[in-house]
Amino acid sequence: MEDAARRAAEGVRAGTGPHFLEMRTYRFRAHSMYDPDRYRDKTEIEHWKERDPVEGLARRLWEAEELTDKARTALEDRLAAEIDRAVEAADQAPEEPVEDLLKYVTSPEASRP
Repeated sequence: MEDAARRAAEGVRAGTGPHFLEMRTYRFRAHSMYDPDRYRDKTEIEHWKERDPVEGLARRLWEAEELTDKARTALEDRLAAEIDRAVEAADQAPEEPVEDLLKYVTSPEASRP
């Protein structure tokens, strides 16, 4: 992923035009806390969890003895703190004015008759 993003950025900077990166993801959880998530089979979710690249990297590092339990716990704690700070910043940010909700969704040219 990093290599693809680097190549795309270099291409844009070199003037070869825009680039498109498709990042396929899978949502392990329901859409919201009100969503009972009864429309997906649990085996489907487990299948995708086995393909989780974050867990896969952690497993490979563990097997190569490059990641200890202590280091992983410290990293997870740092990530949790960073997420908490981001959520707090979002909670403290002013709400977007309703009239701006569709701003930048389409170009000005797209809205012309």
